[in-house]
This record gives sequence, C-alpha cells and structure tokens, in this order.
Amino acid sequence: MIGSDTLRADRLFGAGYRRELTPNLARLAKRATRFTDCYVPCARTAPSLVTMLSGTWPHRHGVRDTFVTPEQTRLPVSCLPQILKAAGYRSGIVGDWAASDAEKFNFGFDDRDLPEDQWNIKFLLRQGPKDLRLFLSLFTQNAFGKAFLPEIYYLGGVPLTEEVGRDTRRMIRRLAQGDTPFFLVSFMATTHPPFTSKYPYYALYSDPAYRGESKFIMAKLRDPWEIIRAQAEPKSKFDLEQVIDLYDGCVRNFDDEVARILAYLDASKLSDNTIVVVFSDHGFEFFEHETWGQGNSAIGDFSARVPIIIADPRIRGPRRITEVVRTADIAPTLLELAGLPIPDFVQGVSLVPLMRGESLETELPAFNETGVWLTDLPGTPTNHLRYPHLPELLEIPNKKIGMISLKPKYVDIIIAAKDRMVRVGDWKLTYQPLIGGALYRLFNIREDPGCLHNVMQQHPQTAEQLKCLLDRWLDDDPKSGRHGPSVAVVSAHALRVGHR
Repeated sequence: MIGSDTLRADRLFGAGYRRELTPNLARLAKRATRFTDCYVPCARTAPSLVTMLSGTWPHRHGVRDTFVTPEQTRLPVSCLPQILKAAGYRSGIVGDWAASDAEKFNFGFDDRDLPEDQWNIKFLLRQGPKDLRLFLSLFTQNAFGKAFLPEIYYLGGVPLTEEVGRDTRRMIRRLAQGDTPFFLVSFMATTHPPFTSKYPYYALYSDPAYRGESKFIMAKLRDPWEIIRAQAEPKSKFDLEQVIDLYDGCVRNFDDEVARILAYLDASKLSDNTIVVVFSDHGFEFFEHETWGQGNSAIGDFSARVPIIIADPRIRGPRRITEVVRTADIAPTLLELAGLPIPDFVQGVSLVPLMRGESLETELPAFNETGVWLTDLPGTPTNHLRYPHLPELLEIPNKKIGMISLKPKYVDIIIAAKDRMVRVGDWKLTYQPLIGGALYRLFNIREDPGCLHNVMQQHPQTAEQLKCLLDRWLDDDPKSGRHGPSVAVVSAHALRVGHR
C-alpha cells in the first residue's frame, strides 16, 4: 500500500482536472481497478488510517480524531497486520512525519520505520524553538540526522518524499527475503500542507514571476499556532493560485515516487506476485465551501473523497468503478484477495466482485463526519453547535507519556457537534447540528459535483430515505448525542455562553 497524505481524488488522471499530474499512476491503472468515488469516514489521518486497516467505522474502533488518549491507542479490533500475521505474513510500515499517527496505535506491524508520535509534548519540546529547528533541518536530512536527531529529521513540513521512497524499497528488500508473504504500508506527507517539495516540483506549475510569501511553502503554516490562526482566515488572505500550484507540484512528486517504487518491484521480480494499492487518508478543500483544510465540512466532496487504485496481477485491467465505496472496504477486499476469511467484526465489504466485473448485492452507503475544529471556521452557521477553541480542548493526561489528548469533559459535545453526511448512488445528504435543531441539505453529485445546489425541496422522498440511513448510523454511535433528545442542545447552550 502506497499512500500520500491529503491527496485529492480530482487530481488523478481522467478526473477532468486542467493539468495532467499523474502519468505514472495512469500507467498503473491500465492494469488495475480504479475507484473514483471512495469516501473516508473522517477526513483526518488517525481515524482514516484505523478504518482503512481495520474495516470498521470510527465509532466502532474509537478513534474519532487526532487527539486520542493513551487508552484509545490500544484498539479494540484487530487490524490487517495482525490478521495477516496469523496467516503467516510479515508486515512493515514506512513513513515520514505524516505517518507518526501510525506509531502510537497497536496495529501490529512487525517492522516500523516511523517517527515518534508528533502530537506528544515531549517530542515537540525536543524539536526546540521554531527558528532553530528550521535552521537545523537544513543539515539533518541525511542518515546522521535520522539516527541522532530524529525530531529534526522528521520535522513537520520538511519534504521527505524521496527518503521515504528509498526506505520503502529497502524494506521491500528485507521483507521479500525468503518465501514468507509480506504486507507493507508506505505513507508519506508529499501532498500535505504546507505543500513543500524539492526542486523542480515546487516550480513546475507556479508562476516564475510570483514574489509573494508562498513562493516555496503555503504561508501562515510554520507552527501549530499559526495553523490555528490561519484556519479562521478567509480566502482573500491567501495567494490561492500559488498555493494550488505548489500543491499540484507535490502531486506530481508523489506520482514520480510511486513510479520508482513500482520500478523496484519490477527489477526485483515481485510485480507478478504483488498486489499494489495506491491510496490517501483524505483530500483537501481549497475554499470551495468558504474554508480550507480537511475534515472541516461535510458539504463538499473534496475532503472526504479519496483516490483508490488496486492492482492485482491476477485480475485484468483496466477497470473504472464509479459505484460509491468506502475505505472501510479496503481491509476486507485485501483479505479476500489473499484468500483469507473476513472477521465478523469487519463492517466494510469486499470489493472483489466489482474488480472482477460483477455487481455487489446492494448499493453501499458512504458515511463521513468532520473532525475537531481548530477555531471558528468561515461559512459555519452562526447557530451551529460549538465548543471552545483547540488550546482549551487539549490536555496531557499522562505526563510520563506526554500524549496530547482531548479533555474528557469536551468529548461528548465535540462528537455531537460534528457535521455528517451520507452518500448513496448519485445522492448525498448532509447534516449540520444546530442549537435547537439540525440543517439538512441534499445534493445530486453527478449533476452538481461541487455540492452548490440544495435540492431537498425538489426531491423530498430521496431526502427522507437518506435521512433514515443517516439516522440509523447515528443511532449506532453511542456518543452521537442522539440517544437523549436534549443532550446535544443542553451541552451546546452550556458551552456557547463562554465561547469566544
């Protein structure tokens, strides 16, 4: 599995984008199955990765956002590395700072080449002041830095795409020794904010005459506090065209690195016996709905929809699947392709029938919920359920461990305040919890991919059917606030009085 954090589905070949950014992925897809409408359950890295590797929804595995407790890192469900290990597989994972979430969960990988959890106060303190760590990073992107100054080597925002690709090839070589089958995840921050890349990628699509502060990096994102402040900024505060140009260069960077990994599989004579999955944990919004980032809105599709390509040498391609699928379906799909039984706790379904040109028994509903908001977001209804800004929400419950977590007293209101959506076929229903009620919107994705036109009044029966589906999903969630009619409203009123 080869993934890039924050890779939008619309940037891949054939999606109608104005630039051709992924020629190597296009070549891979000629012998693969490409899923054009795959959704993550929450567009944040931690819950998305856990769902992908376990085949369960966030309210089942318990990871609802980035800031988990030490207890939540001990997952209540088995994940692919553990299931495959019981079947005789060896497993490994490689990544840069974007993959640090994978370090703290008990996924069960045999071999891990990862940084420490970056949402840990001890790790952040070791990085030192902003200007010092940025200066040191100029001299530590090498074997010495990785061995002796990992907190600087894995500095957030510093591009390590080529290094992760190199380490991925090294791990393939180790895992492929002997006759034991292997499972490997390579996950990199190539397309993650602040959209930094090495030459020539940062210059591929940007205007040579540009002289603003986002020449090499999306400005305002140099430390966590800048990110929090910038989250509330309107579109006019960013050089958006330049930022998008930088992002597109990062997409091309990832495409080239995937090509090098695939070439290594060919040279190692592994391609004919290796299933390759290209994925992302979530996409990104470039102010399509008045805000930027991921996991902030359930209205648009650009954050929740991700690219998925599965190449199995035993299944002839190309095949383009436009049916709605979920990243919860990836684990059961890979288990069936490996000839292994799918555990009863798995909530996703195998997509192998679609890969073979057959049909599923029924249309799959895709569900999505937003993550923790860092601050007040542009475009949010004024009467939306709210909670304090991020600094007030966080604590360090175990000083010895140092993990940054949500304060327990805010967990219920954060979950109750999540926007949610369900998509079935061409239709998508969104839900926003308000003080004293809820706001629903209905969109026809085929006719309105940008989710700009609410058609609930024109299609009330479709809206009601999707609302029943979403209600059942919420009722399965013990923390949704739906089990007592006044839980969410009372909590919101109590918090809103002191909200800034």
